[in-house]
Amino acid sequence: MTRTAVLTRSRGQSISLLQILTTAGMETFEFPLIGIAAAPDNTLLIQAFAALKRFALVIFVSPAAIDFASALWPRPWPGSVPIGVVGPGSVQALKQHGITAPLQCVITPGSQAAGQAARYDSEALAAALDQTLGLASFSGRAVLIVRGDSGREWLAETLRAYGAQVEIVSAYRRVLPAPTSTQWARVRALLAGGSHAWLLTSSQGVRHLDQLAQTHLSETEHNALKRSPMVAPHARIAEFAYAAGFVTITQCHACDTSVARALLSSTG
Repeated sequence: MTRTAVLTRSRGQSISLLQILTTAGMETFEFPLIGIAAAPDNTLLIQAFAALKRFALVIFVSPAAIDFASALWPRPWPGSVPIGVVGPGSVQALKQHGITAPLQCVITPGSQAAGQAARYDSEALAAALDQTLGLASFSGRAVLIVRGDSGREWLAETLRAYGAQVEIVSAYRRVLPAPTSTQWARVRALLAGGSHAWLLTSSQGVRHLDQLAQTHLSETEHNALKRSPMVAPHARIAEFAYAAGFVTITQCHACDTSVARALLSSTG
């Protein structure tokens, strides 16, 4: 029986995962749930990078933030300015744009104790920053956060609580995607009985999936979607999906190996 993984990350962000799943004999179908577009005005980002050395830390919240900002930052990246990122996808994106440790200081959540799942979120990054540099060291110093047009405020608020002067700039904006008729035909075929599982990588993606389904699927198809196996790499995403009415959810960690394992097990 053919098993299919429906990958909902923005295009270009599932290269490693695609390779793992293909090697494991699983078909893949890309159905992005968040469209990514350049920010309408990058003046603030240009200004921030023009004075990059005044920042004690620069945080990129996602691979998309890195990809859209990369054309604007100075080269080489100054070794005196550490970079914080949430997960391995962002580490890989930095590498693709010429930033790697130990030439540059890249701080990311590390391995957890035995028996604990690795966490890749704002809380884990804050813990890594505290362990590496000390959050108190940012008191009175400027910190730049590069993100999309919206996002969680927890990390910025935490840094401000330690006295940091946090500046937030947008490198991109998230938009509702417009799947093609061919993509919808594939979705309907899967919902009609094909062995498949969906990867949900953000709460906004869950919201978009439900919104798109209400517009493009019949009630029967929508109900089938709600019963389809879903894989969520974070508890917050899983909770949001449950609240939206999805009932079969497997939680895993964010690394591609764990995601692939969950997708494979969800399809039998």
